[in-house]
Amino acid sequence: MKYRVLVQKFFLPEGIRCSVRKASLSVRLKIFSVLIFSLLFFSLANLSVQVTPSCALIVDRVLATVNGEIITYADYVRFTGNSLKLTDQDWVDESLLRSLIEDRMIFFEAKKRGIETSEKEVDRAIEEFNKKNNFSPDDFEEGLREEGMTLQMYRNSVRENITLSKLVHEEVDAKIFVTDKEAEGYFASHAKEFLITFETREVKAIFLRVREGASVTELTDLKRRTLDIVSRLKNGGDFDMLVEEYADEPLKSLGGVLGIFRRGTLVPALDEKAFAMKRGETSEPIWVAEGVYILRIVNTTDERYKTFDEVRSEVRNILFKQKKEKLYKEWLKTLWDKTPVTINQY
Repeated sequence: MKYRVLVQKFFLPEGIRCSVRKASLSVRLKIFSVLIFSLLFFSLANLSVQVTPSCALIVDRVLATVNGEIITYADYVRFTGNSLKLTDQDWVDESLLRSLIEDRMIFFEAKKRGIETSEKEVDRAIEEFNKKNNFSPDDFEEGLREEGMTLQMYRNSVRENITLSKLVHEEVDAKIFVTDKEAEGYFASHAKEFLITFETREVKAIFLRVREGASVTELTDLKRRTLDIVSRLKNGGDFDMLVEEYADEPLKSLGGVLGIFRRGTLVPALDEKAFAMKRGETSEPIWVAEGVYILRIVNTTDERYKTFDEVRSEVRNILFKQKKEKLYKEWLKTLWDKTPVTINQY
């Protein structure tokens, strides 16, 4: 969603995607992962922009006009992160172009309302960005130079994004309210989103394998041994000793330890039985394709969820974002309705 770019903590545009040269500084990678997603509203008709050799050659043709001001192919390339190749020059993604147009419309609306951003606000945003990423001013400017970008170009982009964020806040954020009743209702119907621990069973087992193609005699002997195990367990027999005496590999070597399982991860017959049992219980024989299991539940954990008090802020943020997306789209539609826009054939 485009408005997410407009309301970042430092109001900085996101990463430029020029080709990364092997000789680039590590600081360059960090800076430009959060630098200019585009020079959003920076017309090349008014600026002399350097293009580094690693970036694609830009063909400056007019794609659209917004309020009488042009959007060039160069603007579009920068908006998409300078990732287009020479062979891409005749192809324009309609959804990306519309997003660029929408950003222009928002900027024009902000200008019309007299919303401005001071040099001090730009300074503060860049200072906070450098502090957060442990960059010195020299490191920052060196990264800009490597991208063929001047500090003034970047400052202009930051200024425009802060201006945009102010308008979005005024028209969208400030009009959103989330009540406690709404938050409680969301929590009640989405409890599984706040799961802390899964329901599990720690299981041991005595396993007797059925040989493929077993004869009736072999099957009869297997059933006899199974009944003998069940009888000894009912009479107080030690499960671990019976594992050692009767179990087939690999469980015998593992001391009968089958593992710890979440619901639904065992084969259905074993899963259904294990999760119907309590800690310390032993099952009747469970026949499956490969043989017969007798389960012992060593330990259990139940599903546990966060309380509403623990997630109150998280829930309110979720609802805020949902409402914001809806309101933002509605507001954006009003801008389309009242802004003169021409999109050229491409």
